[in-house]
Amino acid sequence: MKPSQAKHRYSRGYCSDDTRSLACWRHWFSGSNRQGCPAWLLAWLLFWPGLGAADPERQIVHQVDFAGKTGVSTYHWLQSGGFLLQHDAKNQAKIHLSQSDGALHFKVLKPSFGLILHEEDAQDANHLRMLWGVSKFPAGASYEKGVDDEAIMIYVFFGEKRLPSGSMLVPDSPYFIGFFLCPRGTDVLEKPYSGRYYEKSGRFICLEHPALNTVVETEIDLREEFRKSFQIDEVPPVSGFSIEIDTTDGRSGGTAGAFIKRLEFLN
Repeated sequence: MKPSQAKHRYSRGYCSDDTRSLACWRHWFSGSNRQGCPAWLLAWLLFWPGLGAADPERQIVHQVDFAGKTGVSTYHWLQSGGFLLQHDAKNQAKIHLSQSDGALHFKVLKPSFGLILHEEDAQDANHLRMLWGVSKFPAGASYEKGVDDEAIMIYVFFGEKRLPSGSMLVPDSPYFIGFFLCPRGTDVLEKPYSGRYYEKSGRFICLEHPALNTVVETEIDLREEFRKSFQIDEVPPVSGFSIEIDTTDGRSGGTAGAFIKRLEFLN
């Protein structure tokens, strides 16, 4: 995989300290009208301290390197690192996780719901840098056409104050923005999409139309994009982060694939 760098500036929101609520929030973010949380969600709430300067102006305050450890299985590596595997994330027949080429790969074999969590605040974070990519887009995925699947989406949650979801049946949530990679000719880059719920607190933004199996470097100014997305000057601190895949609304058996090499939160 040859890196192609595409730098963007984006921001995002947070969920709950109850993982079941988090899963249900993701279900309603997309506006799907199904029972429970029937979205195939692969999510990580990840914040590990990092050292070193990202550039002369900013320092890394939290980072996650997904290269793994030689001789340690991916599932053991996640669990020993404090990650919680829930729902279909524990079922390798539905969600296959692996580590190679310095990245964590997730392959969706069928429509599934999986959740992997690691919660920790990153209140000093003002920027986010990601090295990520897609190996297979979900067939038919397009927010423009109402098929809100994605091979990979990264959420950032802001603050702890929960805002109304718009429904008594849907849990309230802090501000959030979900960033994703999408196929060329589908969704408009940098356009904030809204779901059926969370009109005031949630947005979804495609950052890049990457070629398959290409590493994309994306850098986001969290404060600037929060202000643009919500027209609010005062930006709450980052209170959570997740990575997910959703293939439940698509076609061709709900298969997809993506990978993550590194995530860095910078001041």
